[in-house]
Amino acid sequence: MNYTEVDFLIAPLEPWRDILTAELGELGYDSFEETPGGLKAYILSERFDRKVLPELLTLRDPHASVSYTVRAVEPRNWNAEWERSFTPVEVGKEVRIRAEFHPSVPGFTHELVITPRMAFGTGHHATTRMMVQAMLGLDLHGQAVCDLGCGTAVLAVLAEKRGAKEVLAIDIDAQAVDNALHNVGLNGCHAITVEKGTVADLRGRRYGTILANIERNTLMRDMEAMRDALLPGGALLLSGFVVDDRHMMAQSAKQAGLLVEERLNEGEWALIGCRRPLP
Repeated sequence: MNYTEVDFLIAPLEPWRDILTAELGELGYDSFEETPGGLKAYILSERFDRKVLPELLTLRDPHASVSYTVRAVEPRNWNAEWERSFTPVEVGKEVRIRAEFHPSVPGFTHELVITPRMAFGTGHHATTRMMVQAMLGLDLHGQAVCDLGCGTAVLAVLAEKRGAKEVLAIDIDAQAVDNALHNVGLNGCHAITVEKGTVADLRGRRYGTILANIERNTLMRDMEAMRDALLPGGALLLSGFVVDDRHMMAQSAKQAGLLVEERLNEGEWALIGCRRPLP
């Protein structure tokens, strides 16, 4: 398979490199390499569209200076590239996320095995770690849970292991869906259904908890749809945005009629936890 490389120079690097990575992931870029001055992003050449690059929010934000160059690259073993850089992730003594080629380590309540393909959600990003931390504060036993924008389905797997009776892992990207299916099987999960789709596919369904680690504009756009898919009293965990946007996100949740109950941050990244009020 032929790939196209886009080499970005970014100033300042943080938090814009992470934000740009999340944006590009939504466009189908499936591998990233951090450089001293920015980021190299890779996409299948058949999916590359030069015209969308100037429209990226990061490139249009007045607080960031971003330039880029584009070139075709020779085919590479992308999974081997990931394996060389993938290390286990630990959240306290509750959760350890590792790959198949890492040895199991005793002493953790939950050990999740995730194949380190290109789908977002290996646990290395601050937003995934915060989602795991917030999930540990919820009682998911017997619940129906939705992992919206599931990526690797790491959160869906954790939800089942924490007692959810049924879990929907849904993502708009076909590669993420394939990766999620693989990881569900890898962890011996039986309560998880993986689907390709969007928040619109939740219409008519109801969940006790919705997990949405996506990006700011998508979260704000879909806030009312996520609220409608929550049972009364249900929890909505939102991440994928920076601390500076947390007030905006909380206001969007409140305008949708949700109660904001939890706020977390790690570095530049933030999470809020909401509930749909009881009648």
